[in-house]
Amino acid sequence: MFFSYIVIVIVSMTLFSASLIYQSNRIAENQSAWEHDLILREVSDAMNEVYNDAKDTVRDLTYSTTMKSLYMSSRLDAPLDTYEDYEVQKEIKNLWAIRADSIYSTTIFLYGSPRAWSAGGPIYMDRPFEKQDFSVPVFQRGSIADSINLENNQRYYFSKEGLLYWDSYTYRAGTEVGLCCVLVDYQKTYNQIAKILDENQGIRVLYQGQEIFTIGNVTDLPLAFTQTGSNDFTYELYAAKYTLLKGNTILISMLTVFAMVSAVFIWLGYWESKRYYKPIDYLGRMVNSEKKTEDAEVEIASNEMDSIINGIESLIGEKNSYREKMLTITPYAGVGMFQAIVSGQAGEEKLSVLSDEEYLDLKYPYYIVSIVNFACEGSGSIKELDQKELSEVFEQAAATWSNEDIHISWYFRDKANAYLVLSFVEKKDRDDIFIGIHKLIQSSLEKKHILVTMGVDVRREDISELKLACEGASRALEGIFHDGRGEVFFADEFQRQNVEYYLPTGFKEKLRACLENKDKIGIHELLFDIYKTNMDMDANAEVYKSLTEDFYLTMMKTVRKVSGLTTVHLNIRRVDEVMSLQDIFDYYDAALISIIDLLEKNERSKNEESRLDDEIIKYVEENYCDPAISLQQLSDQYNVSNKYLLLLFKQRYNTTYLQYIQSKRIEKAVEYLEKGELPISEIGAKVGYENQLTFRRNFKAQTGYNPSEYVAGKK
Repeated sequence: MFFSYIVIVIVSMTLFSASLIYQSNRIAENQSAWEHDLILREVSDAMNEVYNDAKDTVRDLTYSTTMKSLYMSSRLDAPLDTYEDYEVQKEIKNLWAIRADSIYSTTIFLYGSPRAWSAGGPIYMDRPFEKQDFSVPVFQRGSIADSINLENNQRYYFSKEGLLYWDSYTYRAGTEVGLCCVLVDYQKTYNQIAKILDENQGIRVLYQGQEIFTIGNVTDLPLAFTQTGSNDFTYELYAAKYTLLKGNTILISMLTVFAMVSAVFIWLGYWESKRYYKPIDYLGRMVNSEKKTEDAEVEIASNEMDSIINGIESLIGEKNSYREKMLTITPYAGVGMFQAIVSGQAGEEKLSVLSDEEYLDLKYPYYIVSIVNFACEGSGSIKELDQKELSEVFEQAAATWSNEDIHISWYFRDKANAYLVLSFVEKKDRDDIFIGIHKLIQSSLEKKHILVTMGVDVRREDISELKLACEGASRALEGIFHDGRGEVFFADEFQRQNVEYYLPTGFKEKLRACLENKDKIGIHELLFDIYKTNMDMDANAEVYKSLTEDFYLTMMKTVRKVSGLTTVHLNIRRVDEVMSLQDIFDYYDAALISIIDLLEKNERSKNEESRLDDEIIKYVEENYCDPAISLQQLSDQYNVSNKYLLLLFKQRYNTTYLQYIQSKRIEKAVEYLEKGELPISEIGAKVGYENQLTFRRNFKAQTGYNPSEYVAGKK
């Protein structure tokens, strides 16, 4: 009877569950299709936003009035001067800043020009830019260098990976004079789309049938949904087949409740059957006689277990007490106390708190301070760095290397630097830990194209030396000057004897000669000689800092003296961030070449201006009697400003344009009057006056006579 009862309950549960699962499956399939469509819509919106931002950036540059000078420069095959370069750079930077949350950089290439323009200024290429064989607009993944086949170009700017949008750069939406490339931050786009997807989903994004990128597993998962969006994008969503019970809490809850109800009915059936069938009760009675003995053994075992547990608890307590004392190194890296100690604001009374008898184990702790520096590949400057994400990386490092004898703490100094403090008990080297931490942090930030550099101080044991330890880590970090970024620099490796830096004899005169003779090769050789000789000295960072400072001051004095330009027009900045010596001299080399280009242009401009001035004066002398002649007409005809014309007449004749025209016209009118062949009314019109009253007034103002009185008065 009990067996029959169980069969009825199980069959009922099975039928009900099957019906419930069938209906839930139909609902789940429809919901899955709707979710897939919603995901692709969100992905499509994200890609369209990126695409449209890039497209709008090119459009804004095309219609920008400031970019006219860049077009004219390409048309006339004349380089921009440094100030115009600055204006173009500023315009690109302003338009880029509007959409900087998604766009990494914007670059303009002009056909036939060996320079490209970006928000960071002009970029020199190995060869003039040529018209490309691909049709625009185009959207692809990769680097600018790969896209336009730039070879032997060592500048990082062109090798930056991302999503590239290429389109024509035209003059006022007319003549195509080059290409504009917008580099979209691939990692941001990737992360934005990745957040839309679940862990068991993947997506493939295509543009005009060509794959741009994939996210997630698209090889092992089946194709679930395909959607063609706007702007020639196609999206393929890959997802695992829907598992009905996975994540379906309502269905699982209903089945669980039904199973519990069934179990209750089965238990009731068992309880009822037990009332009539007693074999289990008989078995219980059979073991009842041994109960006392077993209880005694259990009590003895329980007492022994209590002793063991108490011993373990005591051991754990001692261990935790020791661990708590070790972790009191944490106040060293606390925001308030750490900053106070490093800045020297923490007096002896505050330091004594950390050295109190309560913390006797830490009275002479061994510790090493390091500085972790973060920089973008190539540019060096950090635009955006999530400290929360960095804290997670530091926590991972702490979890990897911390133990009862070692504790790791950190403190962010600014957006690009963080202090990392390693405290420990045993007096021995810990270089391997810092190298391991560097590898871990670098691998975590590799996809963001962030270079991680560490400066590590020597081992110390006195809390009062914490400020000196931070300064020592900073000095070690200056190893970047010599070896570049991405390494671990230990302070004891840079304790070299100071040596004098090298500047060649007569450096100022040599630089001046190169500038005056427009000798670009001489500039390259002069700077390379200084760089190579100083690098071979293997000096410390202080020497290189002194070298770059002296070089900059001497260079600026010489350039200003040769060119006669102001600092605003020169636009050569002092390098004040941590950069390698090679990067510094590369920058100054490009700046000096730009100055030579500017001097050459100024020289050409002076010659052209002289010819233009002669042409304007000749035209005015031949046409001053034309009533239509005016400043605006001359300005439009010769493409110069009114101010330019006013200065020209002031320099040539020490008078204004209007006074010059009036003087020439009245002189001509005097000639006609003296000949006596024409009436006065015709003379005024013949010399350019449409209004006789104006003619008479100007004539008297210049000669002292009315036209009708002039001949008689002279006699």
